[in-house]
Amino acid sequence: MKNLSIAEAERVKFHAAVKRIPEDRKFFNNTAQSILAVAEEMLDGELEYHKGNHEIAFKHLRESVYRDDNLGYTEPWAWMHPPRHALAALLAEQGQHEEAEEVYRTDLGVNGKLQRCAQHPDNVWALHGLVECLRARGDTEELPFFEAKLVYALTKTDVPVTSSCLCRAAVCCNS
Repeated sequence: MKNLSIAEAERVKFHAAVKRIPEDRKFFNNTAQSILAVAEEMLDGELEYHKGNHEIAFKHLRESVYRDDNLGYTEPWAWMHPPRHALAALLAEQGQHEEAEEVYRTDLGVNGKLQRCAQHPDNVWALHGLVECLRARGDTEELPFFEAKLVYALTKTDVPVTSSCLCRAAVCCNS
């Protein structure tokens, strides 16, 4: 259930906590500030989305993607939750399937727009979203290929996958 006032209060606390982290604090070759900057934009984007400010939300989520893409390479990844999953899921929820599809293709690495080390090939969450977008536009050429990949990926999961991000209103908040 949505509780925007609590979420807003927690966002304020998060932003304040991030400001207390020394600027030179690092996790391998990224500063803690640059890693948490990805989180800040995701948090702001998801909260704005659930407040009904969709375009503002997408602006924040696109910035989160940009910041994540510009983190220095490290293993494990500095930021583990791909912001593209949230961006594309919420775009799709608003019927913006064309852009969502492109975001998923980039995340999966099937369109060549993202360096290999930042791709999430065969990721079940992104595959779910891409299949959803392909179905929405009535694709018949690629859909069977990606459905098969999704079916296989689902055999490896231990939780139901109903969206590329649980931030979707229909998934998280019963709205």
